[in-house]
Amino acid sequence: MPESTRDRGTRGEMIAVRHLRQNGYTILIKNFRDTISRGEIDIIARYGEEIVFVEVKSGRGKQFGPPETWVHPRKQQRIARAAQRYLQDHQLFDSPCRFDVIGIMLDQTPPHITHIEQAFWSNY
Repeated sequence: MPESTRDRGTRGEMIAVRHLRQNGYTILIKNFRDTISRGEIDIIARYGEEIVFVEVKSGRGKQFGPPETWVHPRKQQRIARAAQRYLQDHQLFDSPCRFDVIGIMLDQTPPHITHIEQAFWSNY
């Protein structure tokens, strides 16, 4: 049975979590959802003093381009609004933060990981 899109996404997120931990990040939460903005953040991590909001995109093949390029401006806005809610709920407004994107090509062994730090900016 072929892997579903949801299963592929879950597998990609597990690979991304392992990648982040191996590179010194502390995972704070996975799959944070803000019901007000309807935004979702795949991974929220801490790297030093920074709060890092990570969007993970997993793909097979290159027919649609590299997965790390799939985070369109509207998705960025939803992520930023959810990040604002997370910062507010946890009283972390004074913490520096950034938005990263991790693209994972699952059709390679081992999977190819592209981690783009500060992939986009937001004024919230």
